[in-house]
Parts: sequence; structure tokens; C-alpha cells
Amino acid sequence: MKNLLHIYAFGSICRGDVAPDSDIDLLAITSGGSNELSRSMFSIYSHSKIEKIWNEGNPFAWHLHQESKLLHSSDSSDFIFDLGGPASYSKAREDCERFLEIFRQALNSLRTDNSSVVFDLSAAFLGLRNFSTCFLLGIGRYDFSRGVALNLMSSLSASDLTAYRIMERARLLCTRGYGDSLTALEEKRTISALPRFEDRMIGFLE
Repeated sequence: MKNLLHIYAFGSICRGDVAPDSDIDLLAITSGGSNELSRSMFSIYSHSKIEKIWNEGNPFAWHLHQESKLLHSSDSSDFIFDLGGPASYSKAREDCERFLEIFRQALNSLRTDNSSVVFDLSAAFLGLRNFSTCFLLGIGRYDFSRGVALNLMSSLSASDLTAYRIMERARLLCTRGYGDSLTALEEKRTISALPRFEDRMIGFLE
């Protein structure tokens, strides 16, 4: 098989909402030979894997369909563009329930153990963000931004909005080592707000 390589940017740099704490999301689609691409720099998929998630209507396929830009092509083609639209997304409820469970596991950990607060708040943010992305995608709306939960859960109180921003900070601290450390008071107030976010997610499922 001919060695094929297609490289894309996606995410905030393509949406136009890059911030100082943003990273640059790069996707390498490669097939037919060995490569020395860095997995710390690229998300690496084979062409057949991308076709598979396209046919499944996977949220990542929709993310790439909506927000990716070709940077390099070894054969002058645009592989993602040529695939057309992904299949319909049919697993919204299943995925939302899975991400709600991730949120709940983080909340339970925070209630019983204070040794990994930043990690657990980061996991809570991940569950909340991905729940919101999947819920909106399930009703035909596309939002893959970091602030997607704010677009789904409108009219948050000032205290809940602050808690959301602290969860977001915890995510950046945990995944990128970026930002100011959380204070004990910030941690306490955010943990007390998490059940209200859980209730909102349950309400959307119902």
C-alpha cells in the first residue's frame, strides 16, 4: 500500500477562539508504512479508522467534519472533505449516560477522598463538557468548544458559573500544567456546587 499522510488542524484554532491557554490540535491520518510522528504532538489515526468512525457517526467524526483544516496531503487530496458528511449520530443518550457516570465518579471521589481534588475536578469538567457536546449533537447542534456546557446550561447562578470556571482551571492544571493553583476555599465551594450540575444533567436526560 502506498504510504499516505494527511495532516489537519482542528479545534479552537479552526474555530477562531484561540486563547493564551489554548493548545493546537493536530491530527495525522497515516497508512501504508511506518512513521516517526510524535504522539505528544499529533492525534494519530489510520485512514481505515477514520472511515470507521465516520460510518458510525462518532462525535469525533462530526468534530472533524465541522472544524478541521487540511495542512498537508501526500497525494494532493483532502481525505476528510472527500468522505462527505458522517453518518447520523445515534448514541447520544448512551454517551450522555456514560459521561454523567464519569462526572458522578469524580463527585463521589471528592466526597470521600481529598488527596486528588484537582484531578477529580478535572474529571468532573471532562464529564460535563462531553455530556454537553453529545447532548447538543444529539439534537442537531454542533458545539465542540471548551465552553459548550455554558451554552447548554444557560442561566447559571454566579456561584455556579464561578464553580464552572474553577473546574475548567482544574482541567488545564491537570492536563497542561497551566494556570494558578486552586485555593482550599475555591475547592470547597466548587465541590458544593457539583450536585447542582449533576441535577441539570439528569434533567436533560429526562
